Amino acid sequence: MQPLPLNQRLNRIGQHIVRARLFLDLWFYFEEQESRRKIIDTMREYNEFFRFTPHAYLTTYVIYMAGVFDKSSDTISLAPLIREVRAAGQLKMPSATIVDALLTKAQPIVEKVRTLRHNAFAHRSAHISYDDAFEMAAVMPHQLRDLTDIALAVCGKT
Repeated sequence: MQPLPLNQRLNRIGQHIVRARLFLDLWFYFEEQESRRKIIDTMREYNEFFRFTPHAYLTTYVIYMAGVFDKSSDTISLAPLIREVRAAGQLKMPSATIVDALLTKAQPIVEKVRTLRHNAFAHRSAHISYDDAFEMAAVMPHQLRDLTDIALAVCGKT
């Protein structure tokens, strides 16, 4: 089976990153102390709706971004797309150097996101508690935001 055209896959990866960022921003809105303080009465009034909403936003962000940085060649993700763009001679200097630097910068945060995906969300570890998975990941909200910024910058260079 042939992959989708390259331009379509590049567009799709950009859309995944933008959507991930939207889910992150929604999660942050519900969880950040200042914004939560402003909406807590409404959240309490409709507690059944809001009970799992922030969790759903964070889970979706983590799964989207883990997918963006997946290395499998049969997925729409940055690694195989960058390899393909390089092989086609379409990623030239200085953009190639910038992409490499951005990916290097992203890697520590990507590992944290993978830790959450593999241990807290998609594969719920039988050996690690949900809270322990977050302790292992040791990721901060600003790092998640940085990761989407880096991923969008990579897309802009490819």
